[in-house]
Amino acid sequence: MDVGAWCGHCGESFRLAEMVDGGFDGRCPRCGFDLAPGYLPVAAAAVHDVLTAASALESAAGRLHDVAPRLHVDGRKLNADLGAALGES
Repeated sequence: MDVGAWCGHCGESFRLAEMVDGGFDGRCPRCGFDLAPGYLPVAAAAVHDVLTAASALESAAGRLHDVAPRLHVDGRKLNADLGAALGES
């Protein structure tokens, strides 16, 4: 799953995976602004956890659709809940 992110400093968007591709340093891959001042180890683990969870969610949703095609998961509610967890609401 391609998880998008954006920098609160420069406003540029990027793939969250870009932050870990060359080793996580906690900086925006566009402007270099420090996105996790003082929390680098915690932020690195959290970014990896989000990417792992996104991949697991994508896989589980595909499996669920394959075995229970008449079961419809409310994607709008899921997106809203994820947005709330990310502090977007």
